[in-house]
Amino acid sequence: MFIEVNGAKLYFDVEGAGLIPDGPRMRAKPTLVLLHGGPGFDHTMYKPAFSALAGIVQIVYFDQRGNGRSTGGSPETWTLAQWGDDVKGLCDALGIEKPIVYGGSFGGFVAQTYATRYPNHPAKLILASTAARVDFPTISRPSSASAVRMPALSPRPTGSIPPPRAAPSISRSASPSIVRDRAKTPTC
Repeated sequence: MFIEVNGAKLYFDVEGAGLIPDGPRMRAKPTLVLLHGGPGFDHTMYKPAFSALAGIVQIVYFDQRGNGRSTGGSPETWTLAQWGDDVKGLCDALGIEKPIVYGGSFGGFVAQTYATRYPNHPAKLILASTAARVDFPTISRPSSASAVRMPALSPRPTGSIPPPRAAPSISRSASPSIVRDRAKTPTC
């Protein structure tokens, strides 16, 4: 589905009911808004993993401005401030109050921007594989005084390179009890 928000046509998908029976009344479930990584990605990175939560929250997947199926206008509008405003605008357009906002990687930067611009709007903020800030000059300039210094490596001697040693198999390198216990361990 598409919705017009702040001059962009945003693609979104909803999974799970917003209202569930609670005795003789209906009760609203919390809404989880997922902010994907990128830029350049889309919401599909969260499917089907987050579908397991549809019984306890209503999930709103959406493609951020200029990403996935969403339009974005000109690249000048592709800013953290605009993406943060789009999260609030999407929630307003869909009638979502107090969402739980999950931002992964780049989506975490967007989530933080949204939360700082609208601190009373989110019920909760979940940040995964992201940072509060990135010091790009430090990362890109290894000669910077604040950059991590790596020790110099000795040059590899010329000539023939010996073949790598074969890794021992688990049956030879681990005790039988560890191997047996691993066989009983359920996998996810």
